[in-house]
Amino acid sequence: MHEPSSAARAGLLTKRSLVIASHAVEHAALADIDLGDAVVIAMFQRLPYFDREREVYAKIAARAAVTVVGMVDQGRPDLPPGVTPVLLRPDEWLSREWSVVVLSPTFGASVIAHDLEDVDGQGVSLESSRLFRGRWGMRRDEAYAEVVRLRDLLSDRLPPMVRQRIDATLNSVLSPAALDIEQRAEAALRHVSGRLQVQREEAARAIEQVRQERGHGRDPGTGLHTLASIEPWVGVAADTVSLGLTLVRVDELADVHARFGTRAGIHTEHNIAELLRHDLRPLDRAVRIRTEEFLLIQPAVTERVLDDTGRQINDRLSSLQATYPFVELNPSIASTLTRRRPLPLPALRAQLPAVAHAPVWPRAEPAPPRGHGRTALATRSHRWFG
Repeated sequence: MHEPSSAARAGLLTKRSLVIASHAVEHAALADIDLGDAVVIAMFQRLPYFDREREVYAKIAARAAVTVVGMVDQGRPDLPPGVTPVLLRPDEWLSREWSVVVLSPTFGASVIAHDLEDVDGQGVSLESSRLFRGRWGMRRDEAYAEVVRLRDLLSDRLPPMVRQRIDATLNSVLSPAALDIEQRAEAALRHVSGRLQVQREEAARAIEQVRQERGHGRDPGTGLHTLASIEPWVGVAADTVSLGLTLVRVDELADVHARFGTRAGIHTEHNIAELLRHDLRPLDRAVRIRTEEFLLIQPAVTERVLDDTGRQINDRLSSLQATYPFVELNPSIASTLTRRRPLPLPALRAQLPAVAHAPVWPRAEPAPPRGHGRTALATRSHRWFG
């Protein structure tokens, strides 16, 4: 997969770039003197994403002719006055769309992107590293076409009065678009958004580096993340990113200090931490849950990658007895692919055998179709050793 470009208006885009472009379109809408005749349609995927922009859309809905917001949700969400909700099915195409479209008689802008359910592994933040395929622009003709597309896709899920107002706005677009002005405004925005994206990514990396150096949210014995520190990173509500979880239990750590001494215990813990961090992408997380229990989190990985992770961890930990301080370790490992939030650790922990023996590998199974069962259980587990 090609690397996302911070200055691109079309192609492979990160969520961070889409947020910047979407905010620009939303605030451009608020600056439009014809907003009273405007249509604003946005697909938010999930309610928690809309909640972050609730105040802006309350202002837009108070002035625009039509404000429509689509999302996957169990019931009618509590939205600001004037916002028309459209509930999406988890398995339909629009549930994976990120879009913001503004159209008035004299102005148009749009952000249209499709969730690839993948991530930029070199990113820092899980949400901001999500990858989309799409485009954004300050072009009225593009916005016009997108309003027509979304109107037709949403069809009878739109109230008749809303459809009439959308049609009225479409019919009011008569004058030629100011292409020169649109292209210049777009070029300026592309430059600014590209710089902002780079700066925000650099700031996020700097903050993460400082936190690591100061031990914030880190286990003092290994330097691995603590479970509490990764909870905001994982998120608690959205299920748009699948996570590969590998739970590792090393029972010998419960009494390694008592049996072999403090120095040997410290070295053993450090050796385990280094092996767990080996080959992880910057976006992945290695966590120490308790004395003898660890968790690897790998966003948007396949079952094959998760399978390989379990094999490698088992082989490497089992071979530590040949390295100082020569402590024999018998890891127990279980893994799962899940969209659940909070993380299904109790279910994963229940698969760990009390005592590890020879590895027993599960038969490889095909992954479920992408884009289906997004709010269902969507958790598949394996016991790796037992």
